[in-house]
Amino acid sequence: LQDARDSKLVLANGDIPLFVAERLAFSGSDGPQVPLFLEKADCVTSYSRLRESSPRLAPEPTIRATTLKDVLYSMEKGTRPAVSQLQFYATADDLVRASEIMF
Repeated sequence: LQDARDSKLVLANGDIPLFVAERLAFSGSDGPQVPLFLEKADCVTSYSRLRESSPRLAPEPTIRATTLKDVLYSMEKGTRPAVSQLQFYATADDLVRASEIMF
């Protein structure tokens, strides 16, 4: 939640912050996927990995913060273009825990 406060994001009661880096997208079977991260650090790490293979990218990402409620509302109303390209990404810690349970 501190990252949300640092980005001046106003969270309603029970809302969840999401972070997206400009120019960060992953290839998918249906076209590019724009990742929405639950933690800013995961967003920065993914951008850094992309930058290793695309050095023309800026050294530091421009990160925008939004909320889960805002994203869901725009999806419901149809006001967000390319909604099918948005992908929610779990935290890195959650992925590690999930892989430990599976193996």
